[in-house]
Amino acid sequence: MQHSRTLARGLGIAAITALGLTLAACSSAPAEGGGGGGAEGGDDGKFVIGFQQPLGGQAWRETGLAAMQALAARDYGDTVELKIVRTNDNDAAQQNAAIQNLIAEGVDAILFDPASATGADAAISQAKAAGIPVFANGGPYDNEYVYTVSTDWASAGKTGAEWLVSQLGDNKEVVVLEGVAGVPLNDTSMPAVTEVLEAGGATIVAEGANGWNEADAQQTMAQILQSHPDVGGVYSFLTGGQGVPAAFADANLDFVPVVGGSGYNGEACTLVDNADAGLTGNMVFGHPAIYAKGLEQAMLLLQGEDIEQEQYFPPAEITTENAEEFCQPDMPDNFQLGYDFPGLDITLEEYLEFAKQ
Repeated sequence: MQHSRTLARGLGIAAITALGLTLAACSSAPAEGGGGGGAEGGDDGKFVIGFQQPLGGQAWRETGLAAMQALAARDYGDTVELKIVRTNDNDAAQQNAAIQNLIAEGVDAILFDPASATGADAAISQAKAAGIPVFANGGPYDNEYVYTVSTDWASAGKTGAEWLVSQLGDNKEVVVLEGVAGVPLNDTSMPAVTEVLEAGGATIVAEGANGWNEADAQQTMAQILQSHPDVGGVYSFLTGGQGVPAAFADANLDFVPVVGGSGYNGEACTLVDNADAGLTGNMVFGHPAIYAKGLEQAMLLLQGEDIEQEQYFPPAEITTENAEEFCQPDMPDNFQLGYDFPGLDITLEEYLEFAKQ
């Protein structure tokens, strides 16, 4: 069995170099009555928008921040200042404290990618009292005050699971790798994945986690293959389209249908380079630039426009059929795709001004 150069390349995912924390050095004082949220913005006429990121350095999320910064620089350069605050390890308590600090600084709106479904409630109560709008931007959050601008992650999970069921032959034994337990988008999506697989006749013979990292996906899959070398397919949530096939190649096993979805360039190129060896896949991923969409919606709200409270957007899919359209051979494996969002038209050049990979 032959395997191409893609699977021989290094699979470690390098974190993107930390981005600049603000687009402008100045900051605004709270509007009268507490907090921001006024139509006039801060003292300098700019709206100050905070973004709290609980997995600082993770490539998908850093790509989203760079896309947001690119949109801010292009469309809102004279009207917005961004305050990006990173915390580590998806720690809900750290996120809550960081949001409280943003409130104390008098921001006009807060965007955050939820570390948990309820862990920022204390800070959100303070934001509500101060009249500061809050956006869950990237995943769901269980609070009626919060606006949601997110990929439809439940749909993402079901889409990949339905595809895998359709690809299974007589061998319906599958492996399932979740992402990071405890993160809302993971925990709200995985039950639907299991339901779709089992309803389609699949039997889950082994489970693990990919840690949203291709290297971890490869290692976990390699360990599972030692005891389950004859599986008929693999479902790996939002990562694994490169690491899982690499584990099969290293074990000298024939490829099986694989669901992944990190949106890394390596996933797309793995499908391209191994199509002749029989690899098929569906890489279902959310655009990191959902953060830019969140900024757009926050600005509309601050400028007096009505917006929908809950906005969920369909995921992107990289398949065997369209992988060549996504694969960028001159970019590294860990180049994150999805830096643009439908309708925002963020160019690669604009994005790269704020991203280092």
